[in-house]
Amino acid sequence: MKYPNTLDLNTYRAYMCARHLNRDKTRQLDAINLDWDLNVPEPLKVLCLKAIADNWMTVPYFRELPLCEDRQYLLDLLDLNFPLETLCARVRSDAFWKRAFHHRWRTFVPIEVGSKPWIRIYLEQHLAELVEHLKPNEYDQESVKRIVDLCSPFVRELRLERLQPSLSDNSDHVPLDAVLANLRRLQRISVTYDVKDVGHNFFLGCATITEMDVKLMTQGLERCGELTEFRLHSSKLEPTMMKRISAALGKGCPQLRTIAFPHCRCGDIGLRAFCDSIKPHSFPNIREVVLTNNFLSPESVQELTWRLRHRRIEKLDLRLNPILTEGAMFIITSVFYMPLQELNLSCCSIDEQIEEYLLMLIRFNDTIKRLDISSNRLSPAMGERLLQRVYENKTLQQLDLRNTDISYDVRAIIDEVILENRDPHSLHTW
Repeated sequence: MKYPNTLDLNTYRAYMCARHLNRDKTRQLDAINLDWDLNVPEPLKVLCLKAIADNWMTVPYFRELPLCEDRQYLLDLLDLNFPLETLCARVRSDAFWKRAFHHRWRTFVPIEVGSKPWIRIYLEQHLAELVEHLKPNEYDQESVKRIVDLCSPFVRELRLERLQPSLSDNSDHVPLDAVLANLRRLQRISVTYDVKDVGHNFFLGCATITEMDVKLMTQGLERCGELTEFRLHSSKLEPTMMKRISAALGKGCPQLRTIAFPHCRCGDIGLRAFCDSIKPHSFPNIREVVLTNNFLSPESVQELTWRLRHRRIEKLDLRLNPILTEGAMFIITSVFYMPLQELNLSCCSIDEQIEEYLLMLIRFNDTIKRLDISSNRLSPAMGERLLQRVYENKTLQQLDLRNTDISYDVRAIIDEVILENRDPHSLHTW
């Protein structure tokens, strides 16, 4: 039983009338029964808060409550099925939105939560789920725009891991122009024009990105002025698509820092089309370029390094591209013109002829912290000479030499030497 501490004991005795007390033995206090207070009436404040929660659609009181403990108690009572518009307008509590998120997505674990407010995490997942399950033949621009306007003040990141294709012959997906154009504070976007399940309407080519998809997407990207990261995954891109994307990003996204086209199979022609649209003033803040598995040759890598030479690139990922030793030579030579900190040349068909350039890179470069040349055919003798150069490098903090014909013992010694270059307080990040 909760005795109200705000009520004076003398006042209680003055107004209590002993003649009106019920003398029924069954209503007397039983000290042995631990649940004796279940039938005690709840405090008036609790009853009022429950009444507010039950009628919250009519009287959405929250900020009017003076005490924080009362607001928290009300949030615990609120129904999670209230309209999203009302909840977004009245409630900002992290505890409430975290409870709402885990109630709706019980098996989903959000990534990179950090210090993000839970209302932002909830609305980002809500918008992504809406777009991913929206079918092109059911697309209504006005209703989609209304939902996007509701989420726009909070959404900073949009991850679309699949998009529903059209059932017609053109295979166009849900248009993204209205979504992207109205997310004025969008900073990071990751899109995959693919399907995750096969239903009765599946057909070959349903996961193929079309010219209309790219056209509508770039129209929205041109209005994302705060965009800092753009990733397009596992979508076969033609040269005309690459050219259109390059023009849109260079025109409407001056703060862009990351461009990623992993597993897009654009080829040399596609990369050349992307580079042709780059002007001297385009992408002034670019720091990261990811071109994993795009069928690039040494010639296209040479043009890429020429385009990036005068930009402050910090990360370059070219793994799973057959650039050969010739292309790796172009990359290593251009490293001295860029403040590159991370370079990935894994599975690039590099052989032992790269030894001279690799030794020069490890000895004289003082910016690279992570270097990955795994799964390339290097010679066992190269490991001994690499070990000698690693002793002279005080910047390199990670060197991946797995599956390179270099013995395990030599790689273990190299890892021990490099370990001394790391900051002891940051070892958990590796």
